[in-house]
Amino acid sequence: MVRVALVGLGFMGRMHLSIYGNLPKAQITALCDSREESLDLSKAGGGNIAVGEMKTDVSKAKVYTDYKKMLTDGGFDFVDLCIPTFLHKEFAVSALRAGYDVFCEKPMARSVEEAEEMVTVAKETGKFLAVGQCLRFWPMYVKIKELLDSKKYGKVISAEFSRYSPYPTWTVGGWTDDGELSGSAALDLHIHDVDIMNFYFGPPKAVTSSGVEAPGGGFGHIATLYDYPGMTVTSVGDWLCSDSFNLIMRALIVLEKGVINLDTSQPEALVVYEDGKGKFSPELDSKDGYYYELEAFVNNVATRKAPTVVTPESAMGSLKIVLAEIESASKGKQIKL
Repeated sequence: MVRVALVGLGFMGRMHLSIYGNLPKAQITALCDSREESLDLSKAGGGNIAVGEMKTDVSKAKVYTDYKKMLTDGGFDFVDLCIPTFLHKEFAVSALRAGYDVFCEKPMARSVEEAEEMVTVAKETGKFLAVGQCLRFWPMYVKIKELLDSKKYGKVISAEFSRYSPYPTWTVGGWTDDGELSGSAALDLHIHDVDIMNFYFGPPKAVTSSGVEAPGGGFGHIATLYDYPGMTVTSVGDWLCSDSFNLIMRALIVLEKGVINLDTSQPEALVVYEDGKGKFSPELDSKDGYYYELEAFVNNVATRKAPTVVTPESAMGSLKIVLAEIESASKGKQIKL
């Protein structure tokens, strides 16, 4: 049994907590949040994705509002950090140095320097560090990776990725409102598509971006053209949508012999169009990327085999791309990587 300390019980923390109830190898032995009211699991946590039924057994979990005391008391194998981005580095480094493996929600950190320190400490301590870039585990996106790697439909001609969401009013204390703390939509939302692009194609040579500022600073909407030889790749991230709007994830990839279209607003979210054969919808697992990323890390900790799908270095690479996009949009010029 792998023992888990879950830190942060807002929207994403509750998402993770609901998933652990479906992982037979995992047991919650510690819960931590600086706000006592957040430890009341009977209250709703908000969010732009539905949280599963809260059936996780927390009867053996010690409850903390003091993170340092939790680390000192121990009684768990890894720490799952579902806390604001600007705290990721501090909390992750403290846990690693205390001798625990760490699963940290995305984005990895607020700066490249912070991410580099996290990578360095993980190496020094020999502990695992995983980052919640969940699209690499999401069945729809995994299937696309399989199709691309198979070369069945030839080379990629163009790829477009987009993500639209209402403004995240559910964050505790409204920390996402401050662009300096959150990086706004560019870093908090858009990084999902940047990471999957990085997963599919590797890093681009340069980025050219434009954006619309969010009320609290940073870019609430960002659009980017990536420099990849032989193909056109673009993406859009936006959290300035109406509060009545639902989160939509999209990807449209045109290949020499087919088209892959992902659109979560449609009844069939993933459709493949084949030259001369019509279209089909691949069969997909009903579980989502949050489930599979946590299942994978629990297995990593249990077997002592390091994460391979999302390594700390790959997560840091995606962070570098987004920060270059923010610089490009701010300066109005192309930024080379």
